Amino acid sequence: MSNANENEMIQSLLDQVASGRLGRRRFMAVVGAAGLTAGLGSGLWGAMVDLAFAAGDNQAANQAKLEGAYDYIVVGAGASGAIVAGDLSKTGAKVLVIESGGADTAPTISNPSVWFYNVGGPLDWKLPIAPVPQLDNRKFNMALGHVLGGGSSINAMVWSRGLKRDYDAWERGGAKGWGFKDVLPTYKAQEDWQGGANEWRGAGGPVHIRTPGDPHPTAPAFIEAARQMGFPVIDDVNGPMRAGAGYINMNIAADGTRVSSSRAFLRPNLDRPNLTLALNTNVTKVVFEGDRASGVEIDTADGARNIRATREVILAAGAIHTPKLLMLSGVGDAAQLQKLGIKPVANLRGVGQNLQDHVLVSGVVYQYKGKMPNRPADSNAVDAEVYLSSGVDSHSTDINLVLEQLPIATPEAAARFGAPPKEGFTIAPALVQPTSRGHVLLASADWRDAPIIEGNYLGTDRDLAAIVRAIEVARELGSQHALDSVREAEVVPGSKATSRQDLIELARTAAASFGHAVGTAKIGTGDDAVVDSELRVHGLRGLRVADASVMPSIISGPTNAPAFMIGGRAAEFIKAVQS
Repeated sequence: MSNANENEMIQSLLDQVASGRLGRRRFMAVVGAAGLTAGLGSGLWGAMVDLAFAAGDNQAANQAKLEGAYDYIVVGAGASGAIVAGDLSKTGAKVLVIESGGADTAPTISNPSVWFYNVGGPLDWKLPIAPVPQLDNRKFNMALGHVLGGGSSINAMVWSRGLKRDYDAWERGGAKGWGFKDVLPTYKAQEDWQGGANEWRGAGGPVHIRTPGDPHPTAPAFIEAARQMGFPVIDDVNGPMRAGAGYINMNIAADGTRVSSSRAFLRPNLDRPNLTLALNTNVTKVVFEGDRASGVEIDTADGARNIRATREVILAAGAIHTPKLLMLSGVGDAAQLQKLGIKPVANLRGVGQNLQDHVLVSGVVYQYKGKMPNRPADSNAVDAEVYLSSGVDSHSTDINLVLEQLPIATPEAAARFGAPPKEGFTIAPALVQPTSRGHVLLASADWRDAPIIEGNYLGTDRDLAAIVRAIEVARELGSQHALDSVREAEVVPGSKATSRQDLIELARTAAASFGHAVGTAKIGTGDDAVVDSELRVHGLRGLRVADASVMPSIISGPTNAPAFMIGGRAAEFIKAVQS
């Protein structure tokens, strides 16, 4: 067994031990059978094993008998919620974190190179998006993690903080204290950047960030092709993020395994007797006493049960399930809630509105010259990217080209343009500053029913023009001489796609959700705002939201890193009230 595979196996076992799912005897039997016992007795692994045993014993005891009240109840142990719960537990407060998914023990979580098997699999909510007319009413889902760690446990581990202008726009729009200068310290505190600390980056934090150590041959060729087109090549795409090409930042540990929020922030604290993790548990609503959130209702085998929160309830269920839970609890557009038989608690019309997501086109696909080399185990199959302007408006980085060491095309695009080759790679165009807005609605008052997601992708002429331009640039980049050594030919859309209408058809048949939903409980002060600048729900006491739903507008990059940041800032806001 290779070192990378050994590390993945050990991390997966430690996840099971720490969450109370695997006992000492079984753990030792498994590592013994795998020949891993010698390496676990000393050094860093030894300390991690001891901590996991203590955490497992603690969680087994805490989970066996949930108490009737906690100081804080965190709903969702995803990218943000795991951080909130872990940080609050350090204060000595009694914290219950409730996760509807199971433990993060699947091998596809630990191994960065096979993350794509998580999408559409058992760890994904697989929520359907309502048919979008401008995307030919095709059926596709939104990828959302349904597991401890949420999206940070199933995604491609791209660590992108976004542009300074993204956050400064939040502040100008009413999110006071959320400018880039305000959020940068949290990012730096969370990071352990491979290049060390500097003006832009942090070191020594729990999230190890690095670039690919052994890039796939397509990656340096892709970056050189970008240089040939006149794009600047950037050493650190987050320091600061700007237009240009470079190797992506990845939250992959030095041992080659995924650094999810649950591993970095929650697992190290699960040995605390004041922290309880409840897995496979559904919260059905927030319970109110007047205008105060007094706890939550959970679904159990014996029926509904209420658990009190003596201080606060923090919703961190994500940009789809947080607004769903708010609406089920009576927080939303009062008129719409009444139509469903839900008694309004707070008339906040912005709940579920302002849905934004990046648009990913799958894709511009190339036949590799020869047999594609195997990816290293610590590769996430996405080594390099380019950020650029479509030129449709003044935004400097509204589109993104993502190099994927996989041949990816939607079924509809393959039917229209041809099937992708077995040995191939993709330059996937993405729209990262959409002007289209969608919304999330309740299907009914029954918590079991999936919410209605109206994505409205490419819902403006501007967005369509931008994504078509992104496709054009992707094809131009793919034709550069720098790629001659790895590219045999463009297969999708292929040489027969010669008109703008062909590219519009590619956009309509190949575009889908990037899985970066945000904005449905935005920070602000206007009529459409849901939370204030310290993430407290307007008009209510004892209730906050801490996840990607609070973003007023989407950042120019994947939303995983911002979700970590939001979780960290939420914990600081709450701890400030304690002091």
